[in-house]
Amino acid sequence: MEPVLRSPHISGIESVGPVRFFPIRHHSPACSYHLRRLIETWRPDCILIEGPENAETLIPVLCHADTQAPVAFYYYYKDSRGLLGKEKEDYKCYYPFLNVSPELTALREASARGIAAHFIDLPYGEILLGTAAERGMRGAGEKQTYNDDYLLSRSRYLARLCEKTGLRDFGEFWEKYFEIGGLFLTTEEFIRQMLVYCALSRESMPINELEADGCLLRERYMAQKLAEASETYERILAVTGGFHTAGLIECLKEADEDGMPEKERPRHLIFTGAPVTLHGLTEKEQGVYALAYSMEAADALNGYASGMPSPGFYEQVWKRLEEEGGAAAYEGAVLHQLVSAGRRARRKGEAISSYDVACAFSQAKGLAALRGKQAPGLYELRDSALSSFVKGECSLSTDLPLRLLQELNTGRQVGRLTAKAERPPVLRDFEEQCRRFGLKIHTAARQEVTLELFSKKKHMQESRFLHQLDFLNTGFAKRKKGADLLNRRDRSRIREIWNCHFSGQVLAALTDCSACGGTVAEAAAEKLRRQYESSSGTREAARLLTQGFQMGFSGKSPEMQAHIETVLAADGDFFSLAEGFSYLRMLYELQQLYHVHDEPRMMSLLSLCFQKLMQQLPSMAGVSKEQENACMSCCLALYQSTGHPALSGFRPLLSESFERLLRQPERRPGLEGAVLGLLYGNDGVWEERIVQTAAGYLQGSEQMRKKSAAFLRGLFYTARDIVFTQKRFVSMIDALIAGLEAETFLELLPELRMAFGYFTPMETDRIAGQAASLHKAEKKQLFGGLFVSPLEYEYGERLDAYGRGRMEEVWDE
Repeated sequence: MEPVLRSPHISGIESVGPVRFFPIRHHSPACSYHLRRLIETWRPDCILIEGPENAETLIPVLCHADTQAPVAFYYYYKDSRGLLGKEKEDYKCYYPFLNVSPELTALREASARGIAAHFIDLPYGEILLGTAAERGMRGAGEKQTYNDDYLLSRSRYLARLCEKTGLRDFGEFWEKYFEIGGLFLTTEEFIRQMLVYCALSRESMPINELEADGCLLRERYMAQKLAEASETYERILAVTGGFHTAGLIECLKEADEDGMPEKERPRHLIFTGAPVTLHGLTEKEQGVYALAYSMEAADALNGYASGMPSPGFYEQVWKRLEEEGGAAAYEGAVLHQLVSAGRRARRKGEAISSYDVACAFSQAKGLAALRGKQAPGLYELRDSALSSFVKGECSLSTDLPLRLLQELNTGRQVGRLTAKAERPPVLRDFEEQCRRFGLKIHTAARQEVTLELFSKKKHMQESRFLHQLDFLNTGFAKRKKGADLLNRRDRSRIREIWNCHFSGQVLAALTDCSACGGTVAEAAAEKLRRQYESSSGTREAARLLTQGFQMGFSGKSPEMQAHIETVLAADGDFFSLAEGFSYLRMLYELQQLYHVHDEPRMMSLLSLCFQKLMQQLPSMAGVSKEQENACMSCCLALYQSTGHPALSGFRPLLSESFERLLRQPERRPGLEGAVLGLLYGNDGVWEERIVQTAAGYLQGSEQMRKKSAAFLRGLFYTARDIVFTQKRFVSMIDALIAGLEAETFLELLPELRMAFGYFTPMETDRIAGQAASLHKAEKKQLFGGLFVSPLEYEYGERLDAYGRGRMEEVWDE
């Protein structure tokens, strides 16, 4: 492999005129190491870096002594003019900087040495406008990154390289020949090897794909910037992604003035490509902020689509490169990670001894030698830990040491920005609120928070703040225990327990919401308002109302009330209305407890929703069998709701709707039984009607008897006490069962079991006594009789099998 990368027959142009090119891979320790050495020896008077030029004002923030990596640039573009599509969507991406990032190394070196430094790439919005749909930075994905190392790692050329060299993937290939192997090269040799590999990777990419990904457009723009800089500076260092370097060189040539001696010719460059025309995007349409970031967010294995994986491991390598230099940095990093993982595993009860650590380190060095590497790296670290730390088969019960090692390799550092950094107002509000409530930020440590909601006013305010953060999908707070109003569970709990965890993604998520408001509360309220406007059913609108209730927004938006009234009036879905009514009733009952005073509005919504339900209830008589249970539950919930003193005035209207339902020609038997039971619960005069209807099912035609189990299930669901007030019920059920054919009985048995499942054990015992008395027996006799042992049952099965076999033999004869 080495002869190919260093072959003199492959072009590897390092400079054009005053510009010297340094191709990089993002977050590469070897690239940072050689880049710093080149700056020390070559001493450029200008460093131009691949990065959107509208972030140039943030360079002082990155280089400030108080800024601690990891940090990131957060770019956003609002397609308000519909240049990308009629949807006019919002776009965002991240440009992370770690201590090991070559771009950050270049900026810090430039700042320390007084060298001019500039970003030269297109602004983010312009990149999007120059990229085809579903390609490059417009590709589908929850997490978009400015970096584009995927161009290096997904080429067809690389696939062949990995196959020929016997390496598992791009990561192992890169580490062997560039990260570890690169430390044994001079800076000039390393640059040439980078140029050759990147040029060969580029050659395997079709030109139309490069155009669709926006690569060619960006390269022309960066080449223009290099040509412009060449008129001012004499020693320019261009730090760009390795894949783009060859494209930049193709767009540039030295000025050539005939008749002038070579020494006297101007050194500036001429741009040979087609000029790039910008769209004139305004500051409202696109912008950039600096954010504190985290190692977890930067880890390729956690979804970040570019740069070196396992940044925690390479951070350890970089520390040793800064202190010691040379390949010893890798051995030191591997030993550090093994010792740290072993120590953490012992704290968690794992039997990892110092001898195991020593064996793992020895094996890592042995694997490196076997694989032709000058030092062990990330892959040898993982393989040696798997061999030495996992006892027996690797499974969920034995791989804890490997998971701890992966946490170390990812890293837990969270960055910090200088106080002078410009931040969106919503971030300042978030930090102020966290300080007010004592919530930990700028640390990766997890915090558990217990809130006494109804005894401490500040705890109620903190709960609302955490609910707002949860609604904004920041990932900062997750409720572990407490009342779950959204799912209408555990309403009686008086405490909430939250798990809080800060990361760079929290700030990024809040920055996404900065256009919605200057505070967390304003952003959450605006997002809630937008979701209200797009809601189309009572169920959805009521759930949003519940979320607003938990966030402390109840009664603060007349527009939302007007919208939900409109939704209620237009909703024709009975089940959506019923569920919405259940939410509204719950919120009405909890107002005083949660210190919310919105009674008139809530009662108005309840009344409107109830009237809509009563209009539609009679038409549910012929509901499908699949929806019958849900309809029965809705009827019971409505009946229980009207038992509340404030809602008791709705009971007559409900009874009237139930009676209208019973007058429908086609009625589901289960629903009919449930409604009759509810009417009986409201007025005992319905008892005789129930007995007559039950007799029609239990003693009627065969078709009616087949529906009897469903009727009983509905009746017992809402009025099981009638079995004890009307003794005829037990005798009618007994007669029904006695008269059924075996096949019909088995068909009804599941629903009969469900019907009697509504009774408590004590009530079941009473029914058993009544059933026994019908047959002149005592209840205890029901538990007697002959039982078949398992051995007898097995013997009977063998007899059946033998008899069946003999019959088949006779039949064949």
